[in-house]
Amino acid sequence: MIKQIVQYLVVFILVGATSFFLHQFLLADDNIAFNDLLQNAYIFHFIFSLSVIIAFQLLSKSEKVFTQLGFIYMGLLVFKIVVYTAMCYPQLVGDQYLPRFYRASLLIPVFVFLVLEVFFVSKIIQRR
Repeated sequence: MIKQIVQYLVVFILVGATSFFLHQFLLADDNIAFNDLLQNAYIFHFIFSLSVIIAFQLLSKSEKVFTQLGFIYMGLLVFKIVVYTAMCYPQLVGDQYLPRFYRASLLIPVFVFLVLEVFFVSKIIQRR
């Protein structure tokens, strides 16, 4: 189990860091406020997604909980979206104006880590 958790950590670091630096490079923007927001978005999704995967790895050992992992994941996904939207609310809807391109750009970390989450959660659920 420790080997799998280390594997998750390595994959998340490699994919997350590559995506972040590529994202920064392609934007080539000097807007420090947006760069900080983008960095916070990547960090949030990295921590949340990795903790979900590790928790699922641990919970999959319990037969009672294993049958409910799909429903738990759907609830956590909704919770993640709500927390992320609340975190970025001023830039997305509120007082601070952010062009549409940048607002759409904030969705890239969502999709990067969502793909990783779904891949690893499906592998955990299919093991049995």
